[in-house]
Order: sequence, then structure tokens, then C-alpha cells
Amino acid sequence: MKRRDFLKFGGMALGAAGAAGLPLTVRATMDQDYESAILAEKPVYRPDGWKGARVNYLEYPGGSFDINNPRQVDLNGCASLGSSTIVGPIARRREIEGGFKRFDTGYYGDPAELRKKAGAQYYSPMGDALVFGARATGTEAMVDGTPRADKLPIPDPVTMARHIKDMAMFLGADDCGIGVLPIQAIYTHQTATYEEMRNGVPRAQEKEIVNTHPFAIVMLYNQDFKTTTMASNGYDGGTFGSRRAYLYNGIMSDVLARYIRNFGYEARSHHNENYQVMVTPILIAAGMGELSRVGDCVLHPYLGYNYKAAVVTTNMPLMPDRPIEFGVQEFCRVCKKCAQLCPSKAISMETEREPYNGYLKYPLDAQACTIFRRTNPEGYGCGRCAVVCPWSSKEESWFHYLGSYLSSMKNSALNRLIVQMDDICGYGSEVATELKSWIGFTSVGRV
Repeated sequence: MKRRDFLKFGGMALGAAGAAGLPLTVRATMDQDYESAILAEKPVYRPDGWKGARVNYLEYPGGSFDINNPRQVDLNGCASLGSSTIVGPIARRREIEGGFKRFDTGYYGDPAELRKKAGAQYYSPMGDALVFGARATGTEAMVDGTPRADKLPIPDPVTMARHIKDMAMFLGADDCGIGVLPIQAIYTHQTATYEEMRNGVPRAQEKEIVNTHPFAIVMLYNQDFKTTTMASNGYDGGTFGSRRAYLYNGIMSDVLARYIRNFGYEARSHHNENYQVMVTPILIAAGMGELSRVGDCVLHPYLGYNYKAAVVTTNMPLMPDRPIEFGVQEFCRVCKKCAQLCPSKAISMETEREPYNGYLKYPLDAQACTIFRRTNPEGYGCGRCAVVCPWSSKEESWFHYLGSYLSSMKNSALNRLIVQMDDICGYGSEVATELKSWIGFTSVGRV
């Protein structure tokens, strides 16, 4: 079913629900002319569609969604989440199990000793400044708050969902999706935030997480492919684009959450400075992409890996998107470009996915990836997979759109041809040092 047909179907279904006497906040508009006019408008949040990719819409997690009784979805018992096959029980995770949290809390060894062992270290005045700005977005006063006591009237869930997406785009997002929140995406425990650490809480101290919100709004911010390639050493460009995107999505997800609370509904933002959820399954549930060869990274139809995501969980009645598929599983099986060029050799070259915590995914050596990014002796972080992936946004052109279209046809021969063309065009090898807009230093001097 096409997206527009899906929305129209949802509008008619909600109209019938409204006639049954549901509350105003979940009643669909009964004026079909008005509804048709809304659906016919060129959407602000994705005016150019999927930019070439052939996207198919899949079933909701669990097979259905009831707008009259919105609730989180339990992935245990489901056959899949989008194109990701579920093969057994999926356990909820603790935030401290993530690679960066493990590094910071000494799980891989003393961080200072690991950096010393690696050799020369890169220092960036701008990198530090971007982190400084982002830290302020992660305080509890910024990410959460008390909703307005009396709810303001809002449109039906179909119209309101579209409005929220348009607001996300107004706030600078490059794409936005709304998903049913999987229970397994909520951390069981969160480690100390930077605000808590400033107040003396140990970094590894944990607190239990409770979140009952049925919906998750995802905001994607492009890291900017040009910035990614403006590396003085092949690495720092990706990290600067990443940190800038984290700064933007931290501020704007806080703003969007506050906006929703101003209508009288609960809303909490989750971003790099204060996570209580795992972003990967939420991205899939919200129709933002497919799980790919790079471990738990979700590949977007036109941003590829070249984005950073923030999430707003809420109980505001919204019509969620469905998961999508556009040939990523078939493409990653053939391509392997990210694995071949990964400097830490953390990405698997295996042809088939393997079971991991109840679902199929390509293996990733998270320890090797994390330690390299945190101790890279040749530069600042790493973003090589985002640079070399043929799906990462290269340019706005019919040529790239055609490549996306052919890559989503699930044809192995075409996929191999696309990878060869990507190499011939030199994508993934750009190092535009003459455009670098920052100054950085290693222990041996300026670069």
C-alpha cells in the first residue's frame, strides 16, 4: 500500500472511530473533502519522496496497531521488526552495555592507559566546543518536564502526526518518522548523566528506567557529506559532522518535547547527552530504514549512515508510520565495502546474518570499533563506514537517484554493478583538505 493510500485508509478508519464516540483527541475529521485536501498537499517533511529508492511499507510490529488503545509493542512473539528477522527472545539491555559506556567506565581497561598505549592523540578546539554546547541539552530540566495541566484540543492522530513531522522539519531535521515504541527499546537502567556526574554521582552508577509512552518520534540530522570528507587526516571530518549533528538534534528534540508538553501531553527527549532508549529498534519501527552490515546501524534510504538521530517519546495520540524495506539486506550481502575499508576491522565480512539477542544481524566487534574511535592515533574518531557506503548521500542528482533505485531492486548483479560504479566515481575516497574549516593538533604538532 502506498504511503498516501495508507494515510487515507487511516483517516477513513479514524473517521469511523470518531462516529463511535471516541474522545476528541483521537477522533478523525468527518469532512472527507477537508481530509482529501490535507492528503493532497505536498508534504513539507519529505517533499522529494525517498529520492530514488523503491520503498515498501511493512506490517506494524506485532502485525497491527489500534489507535483506540495505543500501547508499546512487545517484540517477543513477533516474527520480525521491519526486515529484521526475530528468531528468539529479545532481552532488554542496560545503557552501560553500549560500547562507549563500556569504554568510559573502564570495562575495556583504563581509558587513559588505552589512549597512552595508542600513541599520538588529536586535540580539537572546535570538537571540545561542540561537546560543550551539547552538554547543556542533556539536563533533566531540558529533556523532561510536567505537561500543561489542561489539555489543549488537537487534530485527529493522522493530521497531528503530519503536523509533528512538519514541525520537526521546521526545527531543521532532515527526516522524521513516528513509530510504535518497542518495549525492548527501553533501557532497563541508565548510567549517570553528565549533569549527575557534575553533582558527584559516579559514572557507572545506574538507575532503573520506567517509560510508558506508546509512541516514539525520530528526528534525523544530516552530518553533511561535505563536512565528512573535509578531513585533515581521513577521520576528523566525520567526527565534526557527527558532533554538530548531536548538538542540533539535542537542542531541537528538547524543543519538540517541550512543544508537545505545552499541549498537555507527556513527552521526553532522548539524545546523545541523555538516553533512556536504544535508538536502533526505534528507527526501524518508525520507518527510517533497515538494519545493515554495520552492526546495529540503521541505513536510511537517502542519508545512508550519514546522520545522527534523536528521539522524543510521548503519549500524544499520533498515527505511527510502518517499518520499511528497500533492499538493504540483499545489498549488504553483496557489497561489503564498509567491512573491507574499516580501519579497525570491526565490521564482519560474513555473507549471512547471525543470531544475536533474539534477532538476526551481521556481527560487529564493538570493542574494536569503540577503542579505535576513542584512541585513534592517526586522527580524531572515525566515520569511515559513513563515508564509503554507497547509500550515503553523495549529491542531489538524477545519477545518484538512479543508483538508489537500482540498488533497491534486490538484484545481486545490479548491486555488484552499483558498487563498481561507486568505486569508479571515487565515492568514499574524498579527502578535501583544502575546504577544512577547523584547526586541530596532535601531540607532535598542528594538522
